[in-house]
Amino acid sequence: MNTENHIGEIALKYETQGFVHLRKVIPPETLIRVRDAFDAATDRSAAARQTAMKAAGGKLPFFDIENILDQDPAFVELVDLPSVFPVLVAAVGQDIQLNHTSARLFYPGKTFTAPWHSDISHVLGVDHSSGASLLVKAHFFFEDLAPDQGCLAFIPGSHRYPATHPKLTIHDIDSSPAVVKTVPRAGDVVIFNTHVRHMATDNSSSRVRKSIIYAYSHYWMKHYANAVPSDLARFATTPQRKQLFGIDIEGVPHFNRRLNGDLSGTRDRGLFTSGMRILRRALKRA
Repeated sequence: MNTENHIGEIALKYETQGFVHLRKVIPPETLIRVRDAFDAATDRSAAARQTAMKAAGGKLPFFDIENILDQDPAFVELVDLPSVFPVLVAAVGQDIQLNHTSARLFYPGKTFTAPWHSDISHVLGVDHSSGASLLVKAHFFFEDLAPDQGCLAFIPGSHRYPATHPKLTIHDIDSSPAVVKTVPRAGDVVIFNTHVRHMATDNSSSRVRKSIIYAYSHYWMKHYANAVPSDLARFATTPQRKQLFGIDIEGVPHFNRRLNGDLSGTRDRGLFTSGMRILRRALKRA
């Protein structure tokens, strides 16, 4: 197996450049369920999208489907997908928690994101240049993207910039040696430190860019309501899921929550270990 695809090498790559593109790590059967569930959720959101369109004056750059975890069990499955979750734990740490979710439709047109922005530069009380694990995002792609379809672009290593770093100007993204633009295929996941300078490029195609976006943080950070499915009795059935959905354990402080402590001797530990093996196999095929 190529050493670059080893989990330790992937973690090092993430730590060094601030993002990592995992290829073909969503299992085919999961991919089909997610694709179908996303299209069904899009249909159900028609009225909300129409209202948002009117409020935006007839031009809607993007739309986020609300409460995606309640739309279909397939979306809950992605939260700790065994072929991806080990990388997320390596990026955030053993106190990982789901922080917020988005199910995004990016319509053809100019990008709606600020050029080369950090998602957390405004956050107070942290050293941004050394906070590689403060908030991590995973973009799940279930359709092939074209290079002109609103792909994510990054400036590798820029997660080490202080929050006060001057704004960056790059005139030609596609030819700049300072930029890496990801062009995901169905089954790919792009994970990035939310302080790395990034942007969605223009969607110059005629197709909507669809993606599922999950953000992960430390357990002690306040999470959004959309990071918790309504039916916890159905979905929060293991210590791993309970931690991800922010369910407290009596007598365990928020700062002390850990996967490796809570999962010892449980089925979740086996899932995590098997997930490492699945990830290695998937990356070897990429």
